[in-house]
Amino acid sequence: MRIDFKKLRIDIIIIVGFALLSLAYCYPQLQGKKLQQSDNLHWQGMAHEAMAFHDSTGKDVLWSNSMFGGMPTYTTYVGAANTNYSWYVQVLLQSVGKPAYFFFIAMLCFYILMQVLGVNKWVSVLGSIAYAFSSYNPIIISVGHDTKMLTLGYMPAAVAGLYLIFKEKWLTGAALMALATTLIFDNNHFQVIYYFMLMFGCFVVGMFFVAVKEGKVKQFALSCAVAMVAAGIGIGPSASSIMTTMEYSKETMRGGASELSGHDKKTNGGLDKEYAFRWSNGIGETFCLMIPYLYGGASGEAADKAPKTLEAVGGNAEELPIYWGPQPFISGPVYFGAVICFLFVLGLMVVRSPHKWWILVAAAIGIILSWGKNFDAVNYFLFDHLPYLNKFRTPSMALVVPQFLFPLLGVWAIQEVMDRKDDPKIWGHIKIAAGVTAGLCVLLGVGGSMFFNFTGGEDAQLQKEMVKLLKDDRAALAMSSGLKSAAFILLSAGLLWAFIKNKIKPVVLIAGLGVIIAIDLIPVAYDYLKDKNYVDAADYENYFAPRDVDKQILKDPDPYYRVLDLTNEHGDVYNNAWQAYFHKCIGGYHPAKMEVYQDLIDRQMSRGYNGQVLNMLNAKYIIIGRKGGQAGVIPNPMACGNAWFVDEIKWAATADEEMAGLNAPGIGDTAIVPNAFDPKKTAVMRAAFKNTIGNYTFGKDSAAYVKLTKYGLDDLIFASKNSKPGLAVFSDMYYDKGWKAYVDGKETPIVKADYVLRAIMIPEGNHTIEFHFHPASYYNGQKVSLVSSILVILLCLGAFYPILKKGKTESV
Repeated sequence: MRIDFKKLRIDIIIIVGFALLSLAYCYPQLQGKKLQQSDNLHWQGMAHEAMAFHDSTGKDVLWSNSMFGGMPTYTTYVGAANTNYSWYVQVLLQSVGKPAYFFFIAMLCFYILMQVLGVNKWVSVLGSIAYAFSSYNPIIISVGHDTKMLTLGYMPAAVAGLYLIFKEKWLTGAALMALATTLIFDNNHFQVIYYFMLMFGCFVVGMFFVAVKEGKVKQFALSCAVAMVAAGIGIGPSASSIMTTMEYSKETMRGGASELSGHDKKTNGGLDKEYAFRWSNGIGETFCLMIPYLYGGASGEAADKAPKTLEAVGGNAEELPIYWGPQPFISGPVYFGAVICFLFVLGLMVVRSPHKWWILVAAAIGIILSWGKNFDAVNYFLFDHLPYLNKFRTPSMALVVPQFLFPLLGVWAIQEVMDRKDDPKIWGHIKIAAGVTAGLCVLLGVGGSMFFNFTGGEDAQLQKEMVKLLKDDRAALAMSSGLKSAAFILLSAGLLWAFIKNKIKPVVLIAGLGVIIAIDLIPVAYDYLKDKNYVDAADYENYFAPRDVDKQILKDPDPYYRVLDLTNEHGDVYNNAWQAYFHKCIGGYHPAKMEVYQDLIDRQMSRGYNGQVLNMLNAKYIIIGRKGGQAGVIPNPMACGNAWFVDEIKWAATADEEMAGLNAPGIGDTAIVPNAFDPKKTAVMRAAFKNTIGNYTFGKDSAAYVKLTKYGLDDLIFASKNSKPGLAVFSDMYYDKGWKAYVDGKETPIVKADYVLRAIMIPEGNHTIEFHFHPASYYNGQKVSLVSSILVILLCLGAFYPILKKGKTESV
């Protein structure tokens, strides 16, 4: 059939409306203000050295020395030519501006899915708004989880493509799925992708049962093949990122496994359970999906939500610890909307499509996974046996799956009611869904004290009188929140009743539900992303203004040394990437630091700082706090420098022996440590490298040296002089997935010394030593990326160009 330009105009109006709504919600953006996102600021600290180097040289950047002694930049910033051409689609969508484009992309992609499902355009708008403004989205946007939000935004489009494929619209579906998959994987948030892959698995299983029932197993198999090819093409443009991340993850605290004793040993690596399950959603906390403040909201919630406590502190508080759930702290509740929860339950009863069953199963799996350690019988088993699950922490993040599925089925329910208004069973289903959901809201809100004690894990640190007031405020907040949710549900049910009884027209039903959903969701969303989250552009830039102590250190002409920042101005040493904006740091912040460096932190740099370990890491300066708030700097003349020759090797049979070989007094510690480590004299080395070293005899004369002559992130050049064959240790992290060493142009093996450092054998005489980081995984991935990117473009042209050329459109 020919293109319906009237409907197309409606689509354009709706899409423009999404942009305007996004901008209206993010109105400080229009005033030139910037969103102050804590994690994004950390990212700028992580990536600054690499970005600045790339901008000044134009060279690829795959390694940075700014944190934890040095690490690959794969998960933070890769300054290299972009071979993923479909990424420019994201550039176009982001023209709405930040942070508005997060909401715009989420609404647009959900709307595309609704149109693929054949849902009324204006009903589709309701679901799009509900999906975009679910409270978790503004929460993660406010703290800077940009890639997570973009992954959530594009996911509905990927589902739309998959749905088309299984409807045998193979070319169109494959093109849409490939493009959406490309955009999803380009944002590199593998935990969210993992959860949605579980959802896709539920989808495919559901479609298999449908195919068996309808006798279409061959078509099902073909659809599976098309979907896999489309997904493969879509993943391909991100091949370099995926291949390097998979390679690197095996060496990190997420994918690796410490060889030291006393660790939670896992046969396939992964995180320690205690760390991985720290943010586990409480089972009762699940009802916050429908009652936002049942558990108090955020850990630092707006003080006016606790009036009794606020009055007791004299009104001198902007935030109070109102959250009382089992998680260490949260930035806000995960709230889907009371109306959406009601419509989801209604959808389970009125939607006749078999899709509702896989939706129910996938939503349930997401909720169960989110409980984490609070449902350990299941989740610990899955953590130990489900492939790759043990690479991720924060189980509560699994709620992203039901967050998507609840409005999907809920909007579908509205469409079913509109299509079957004369069905006498419809009103009965509405009454049951409203009764169950509104009834739970009233029961948990009004009768909360029968089920909850409203006592938080941190309450023991507060005065008893304040705890009592907080408990009263929490109970009152839960009650008002529950009653408000019940009211929204009943109002929505009333609109549906009026429509069924022919008292209102469809347009009034849709408009009324839209108003209720907006009033239900957007104020809660606004609690966690509002004008106070923005700052003037000048103030934002000043966040990275150097302190006097930073300026003092930066006067050093030496291009390569490390700094230990103990001032705790922006977080502790190992959870603060701000320090990396100016310096190459002993600490920093990264969720996937190398396992061996974490071992070094745990054993040598957590309860005090081993002075000799700091020396071998070339910690030339230590920043300390002083009275009056001014930071001071202490030079460390004992720092070993970038490289040095050693006299001997101390062989270690195990990781524990190697780590023990580094034992030495801490900073300022006068205690005598027997056989204390001296990095300038001894290299502690694992026995596994004996074959590489062989019978090599080495030494050094009094004038021997190894000195840095050229500093680059992926390239380091040194000059050496020694009248004897020598063994040189370098204060750089050992990473055998790409680093290669050359002496006078001839490759020489790199061995690991002192648990984390590099060492090489250097012949006597004067030599030039070069280290180059050229990981094959990245450059091979770039080739795959280029080819796949072209395939995605060709697939999209093949699917959509003929439609536009002939002035026709496909019915979906």
